[in-house]
Amino acid sequence: MAGAEAGAVAHVRLTLFADLKRFLPKGQSGPLTFELRSGDTVGTLVAGAGIPASEEITVSLNGKQAGRDSILNDGDEVILFSPMEGG
Repeated sequence: MAGAEAGAVAHVRLTLFADLKRFLPKGQSGPLTFELRSGDTVGTLVAGAGIPASEEITVSLNGKQAGRDSILNDGDEVILFSPMEGG
């Protein structure tokens, strides 16, 4: 990946909304900060947060819709939502 050094650290901020807040550590209410390897994916972050791969989520990465395969870099902000239903 261009601009990412092998082994570089990425500090990523994760915010969970709605029923996904059940995955927050006990006593935690706000965003979490994770230290990952630069170039890790949203899927790596989701797994590190203890959210099962089978959990349906909508991902926002730096304000834009993304997927579990999106690459993370230092300073990224990830927001996870439950998929919307209804009309």
